[in-house]
Amino acid sequence: MSLSCIGFSWLAVRRWVCLVPTTLLTAGAAYPAFGSISANLTWIPSSDPNVAGYNVYYGSASGQLTNLASVGAVTNAVVPNLIENTIYFFAAKSYNSAGQESDFSNEAAFTGVNATPEGMVQLRTLPKNFTSDPLVFSLDATAPPGATINPTNGIFYWTPGHAYASTTNYINVMVTDTANPALNISETVMVSVSDYLEFQVGNIAVSAGQSASLPLVVAASDSVSNLQITLNWPTSQLLNPTLTFFAPIVAGSIQSQNGQVIIQLQTAADQPLQGTNLVGQVNFDTAGGQASTIAYSIPAPSASGNTAQGASYANVVPQPGEVVVVGNQPMLRPQATAVGERTMTLFANPGSYQLLYTTSLIAPVTWTPLTSYQQTNASQSVSLDPTIPAIYYRLQAL
Repeated sequence: MSLSCIGFSWLAVRRWVCLVPTTLLTAGAAYPAFGSISANLTWIPSSDPNVAGYNVYYGSASGQLTNLASVGAVTNAVVPNLIENTIYFFAAKSYNSAGQESDFSNEAAFTGVNATPEGMVQLRTLPKNFTSDPLVFSLDATAPPGATINPTNGIFYWTPGHAYASTTNYINVMVTDTANPALNISETVMVSVSDYLEFQVGNIAVSAGQSASLPLVVAASDSVSNLQITLNWPTSQLLNPTLTFFAPIVAGSIQSQNGQVIIQLQTAADQPLQGTNLVGQVNFDTAGGQASTIAYSIPAPSASGNTAQGASYANVVPQPGEVVVVGNQPMLRPQATAVGERTMTLFANPGSYQLLYTTSLIAPVTWTPLTSYQQTNASQSVSLDPTIPAIYYRLQAL
């Protein structure tokens, strides 16, 4: 029997090595465990009646396909226990009943990586020693929005948004050998994006001696039933924490111990949370007579949650909050955006104030009034002039 060479592709990016291809090999992937991937291979069977089966060869270097998966007379197979973020090269051979194999098909490359929503993926798509020829890297039209590749070094970048949670994405990379087009290769980058369960603790400013409530928001890629979040809590400054929960939460509790508050929330069995929800608030008192204005960070050292089906979320993201207790002395907090805009948050007790500025702190310092205003809340924001490179501000009660 004379075996014809095998046409090979990855995810339908076709590069035939002969004019009469007999086999089309494509692949997907799945994660049996974090850090490990399995390549799911499917192919169009050869039309040659003498073909008894197929062998899939693969390895981590081009031309060195040292691993063999003998899959037999089937049209699909799984290659397990591949290492995440490792480049693999695949090629296939058909064989007859005597075990004689055809030539290799052309190679195609593959790499897979785990990602989280809003987490940047950055990986090199081919090893540096793949070829000494100049290469040009590009993505095909199926690449997701925001995915890019450096055309000269093949480094791939993508930050999958929340909409990509719990998805597996196959991104085709075209590698062009500018010196020898016969060495052109296609590669698939597989990005498996995990689920997400995000706890957002709010930010609030309150005058010393007053009571306040800190909102708790939950956002998830799937349904949510049972929740638990532990907050680091300044128990000597934020007093008497209690919990208020909102529908569809039907039960909740809060417990203070060892500088932490532990919050548990539960929905009815037929009313799980979906999307983003304000699930409750932590109510507290503050001590009076405080001279300074102090900002207390409220980090969440641990959090957990289950889907309505009882499965645990793999990717839990607790977002910290902040409580600013405003004393008799105001506090200013400048902020700048990536596009150069500047704002100033003014923490002060209600009353009349004047915002002053100077461009130099070298004595004698001259403070110039910028604006007079009425502070109606414990925190207010004002826009600042972004054109002055160095400028200093202070707040004065009127």
